[in-house]
Amino acid sequence: MRYPVFFKMAFRYFWRYRRRYLFLFMALGFGFGVLTVVSSLKDSMKENLYLSAQSHYAGDIVAMGNEPGEFYHLTKNEQNAIFASAEKVNLDPSSVAVRTTIYSMKNGSLFFNGNVLALKYVVGADWEGEKNYFEQLSYIDPPAPFDDTSILLSRPIAQELGARQGDSITLEVLTVSGQKNTGTFVVSGIAEDSNFFSYYKVIISRLTMNRLIGFADEDCSLIGFYLKNKNTVEQKRELLYADLKTRTRTAPLVYDRNSFSTERDNDKSGIRIFLLTLPVYLSEVAQLMDAIDLASYVLFIMILAIITVSAAVTCRLILHERTRETGTLRALGFYEADLRFILKTELFLVSLFSMAAGFAAAMLINRFLSLVSFSGIPGFEIFMQDGRLTARYLPGTIVVNIIMASAALAAAIGGPIFRHSRNPLPDMLSGGIH
Repeated sequence: MRYPVFFKMAFRYFWRYRRRYLFLFMALGFGFGVLTVVSSLKDSMKENLYLSAQSHYAGDIVAMGNEPGEFYHLTKNEQNAIFASAEKVNLDPSSVAVRTTIYSMKNGSLFFNGNVLALKYVVGADWEGEKNYFEQLSYIDPPAPFDDTSILLSRPIAQELGARQGDSITLEVLTVSGQKNTGTFVVSGIAEDSNFFSYYKVIISRLTMNRLIGFADEDCSLIGFYLKNKNTVEQKRELLYADLKTRTRTAPLVYDRNSFSTERDNDKSGIRIFLLTLPVYLSEVAQLMDAIDLASYVLFIMILAIITVSAAVTCRLILHERTRETGTLRALGFYEADLRFILKTELFLVSLFSMAAGFAAAMLINRFLSLVSFSGIPGFEIFMQDGRLTARYLPGTIVVNIIMASAALAAAIGGPIFRHSRNPLPDMLSGGIH
């Protein structure tokens, strides 16, 4: 029954000395607010980057057919082997994308109203097979139904060409035999998408794409699997690789873009299947995110140092002012451990309210940042959602922030409170302890 009484006493002392705790309250609130802003923006940037790449590259695990020349190619035989292996290892994807894709800027161009634009990506997709993806895109105007004569543009491409929805536009591509072929398409949609994945990319139907470049109707370049659990991607890829290499020619697993490029150019004897994950495509961007992580860790250390120093200074001042008071409690029969519990509980209450205030302030700051346009920073759109900077408050990250701030506070107050509670009683009652 002692501890409920001690807790009530701690709360009363906390309220009585609330002005004395104001400095610590502000320092802790500021520190925790900065921790929350940095961690929530970092988590959001990582997630937005992953989702942008996932949509662009068509999945978490991508089976891509490499053959001599400029094209990635999977015939029906390779496709059957991939799907058989996926079923054998119980890949259990949430969805599957089958695409024919051109990746070179010299292989595709758009012509409209006297303007020409070289394309980095020309994608042939199944409108119905990836219906969920196309429904989730943001469009400048409601799109028209997509069919074999439709083309989907991104907003920057439409602006550069001066094209609008409903216009006819000419697409020129290089065929597998090295000739040029053209097709006329109707702009059925303009996506509000300006990140560098989509800037020089257009999407048409896979059937039309295959016929333009000289593939068989059922052929494709890649098969992408969207997994339900991102944490199992690498494990699933290894299982898929182990089975797939027993069925058809499969390239060794690669883990970054340089290794992929080297392995791709080593064998020119025919189609080989590469099993790729997003870190392979995004190894350079992953290095950027590692740098962001490192910078955030340095900032975290600085903030925790501020919290520790602020807490230590405030704790010493409070203990000095309350020497006679705590001495009186000792004289009334309170044990040293009782005093330590009361004093630590007071500071715990300070930290509780200051962290709550810091979290609320962080939400306001993130809300303000979401209204700021960062379009002037080239390529930054890849980290944003719908052109805006967003925050993600992951429970695990918030708990880690609380633990870090609490650990800094505990490290600052543990020693002073312990020494204060063990001071000689006569010195405490005389107020002579410094």
